Amino acid sequence: MSRFRGSRFGASWFGASESGTDGFGDGAPTGRADAVVLAVRSFPADREFLVGATRTVLDAAARLGTRVLVVGGAGALRSPGAPGRLVAGDRAYVPAEYRAVALAGTAQLRACEAHADADWVYLSPPAQLEPGERTGRYRRGTDTLLTDPEAGRPWISAEDLAVAVGDEIESPGADRHITVVHRSSA
Repeated sequence: MSRFRGSRFGASWFGASESGTDGFGDGAPTGRADAVVLAVRSFPADREFLVGATRTVLDAAARLGTRVLVVGGAGALRSPGAPGRLVAGDRAYVPAEYRAVALAGTAQLRACEAHADADWVYLSPPAQLEPGERTGRYRRGTDTLLTDPEAGRPWISAEDLAVAVGDEIESPGADRHITVVHRSSA
């Protein structure tokens, strides 16, 4: 993503696959982006594509010295009440038909962790991401699934997830793996 004013919404977009990027670094006048947001999922799960595309973007960003915010999956988070178990393996949060997608997201995080040269952060949305209202109210955590105390479920609106992504780009934290959840009251 770039703040280059000539692009729609102040961002430049590019394509990426496991074999390369299309236009990354060409969007801003300097050939360098302020940050890159990688948000991709496949259903059914395509672990090879997900990990390959992530490595490709991390490689390109490392060469340019650009930070990457990877919007990953909740499967890579620790399960609340069972810190030794990942959400990907917890049937309370991931139904059997989505387990392969959750495991692919976990592999995506491992690809980030293995990339020593890139500046990255992995954002795991909560287990439930749905369209809704932009409130700007969310709670930030690290590597354990959070729940909205009032709703009693791990969720956030897509609109508030976008706010959290922007906030992390504007004011990066120190943690490499983060999560967010809806906060009902201010």
